[in-house]
Amino acid sequence: MTAPEAMFHQLRNIARSSAAATPSPPPDEVEALLDLVFEWFRTRFSPERAARASGVFHYEIDTPLGVRHRYVAVGEGACTTSATLDGAPDATIGLALPDLVALAVGELKGTDAFVGGRLKISGDVFFAMNWIEWFGARSGHPPGSGTDTA
Repeated sequence: MTAPEAMFHQLRNIARSSAAATPSPPPDEVEALLDLVFEWFRTRFSPERAARASGVFHYEIDTPLGVRHRYVAVGEGACTTSATLDGAPDATIGLALPDLVALAVGELKGTDAFVGGRLKISGDVFFAMNWIEWFGARSGHPPGSGTDTA
């Protein structure tokens, strides 16, 4: 099993246990889980789909430790993630940690989360909509599963 496949399966198991009303991860595991989710996003980035576009997604994640922030910057065919940002993001996406994990592996659809009030977007909503195209509409499938392309 490749590292991205292992990452996917680990996140999917966490998402499914959260859906089964398992308590949130212990506080000492929250930061590690966030790092894993955003590393997964980084591996899903498609520079071909992003073309020459650039911008910054800001995630506000409600966790047992309070709100945590993560940033995903896209530009010049690359994607980086961090916990800090100099400057202003293009779009801010707010959601709870279990929903973030479920979205990352396709257990929850962004449109369903948005319509159901579980995901909030502020700033440039049209920029935020690029996420699906740039990071793969089928991010819920492990790399190499034959379902990576849209």
